[in-house]
Amino acid sequence: MTIKKISNLCKFAVIPLLLGFPLAVIAYRIQLWNMGTSFQLIKFTAYASVAVLAIALIVGIIGFFKKQKDVVKTCTSVAILLAIPVVGLSMTGAKAKSLPFIHQVSTDTVNLPKFEKVIELRGDNSNPLAYDREKLEPLQQEAYPELQPIMSELNTEQAFSKAVDTAIKLGWEVVAKDAIKGTIEAVDTTLLWAFKDDVAIRILATDTGSKIDLRSVSRIGGSDLGANAERIKTFISLFSE
Repeated sequence: MTIKKISNLCKFAVIPLLLGFPLAVIAYRIQLWNMGTSFQLIKFTAYASVAVLAIALIVGIIGFFKKQKDVVKTCTSVAILLAIPVVGLSMTGAKAKSLPFIHQVSTDTVNLPKFEKVIELRGDNSNPLAYDREKLEPLQQEAYPELQPIMSELNTEQAFSKAVDTAIKLGWEVVAKDAIKGTIEAVDTTLLWAFKDDVAIRILATDTGSKIDLRSVSRIGGSDLGANAERIKTFISLFSE
């Protein structure tokens, strides 16, 4: 097989490989198949993209020395296009390795804010809500030491009202709120995959105002890639404005 034919095969492989990730997302969101199947598709297209990218680079170099400009041009285009998913997935993989394998975080790891209403919404296949403090607390503290309760000068009534408003501003669906208990439960739907993650907020009175704790839990996936911690940090930032 000539290098020109190989370069053309690489060119024809680009489109289906680039469509792998969006197809996985769309198919999952319309419930064509489950998350496991989508991840397998992404994994396959990632490995295939690396392979085709490597072949294109090798063929492109050969074409360069043989002065076959059309081959070089084709292989360069293939390499540039496939670098997008390869780099993106590589960055995601690197991020996953740098973060703890956890799917829930809390600003209070001793007495966690509790879920009530959300429990009936989570479904049988959701991650368990049980918290293994001995295992999870050190992982969270090492990765996200900034996750601390909000200490506010607002009284509990004011803090409760502001917490509800903050959740709504962030686009969370508030599914339960009890001003007397000082508890709020909400569901945050992620933009890309439409994952449902659950949040519990608790407001307690202090000598100087109130203490607001948050707990965020992913319904699916062993690792949240830092999403729950980022969600709480975003809430804290907006609430504190």
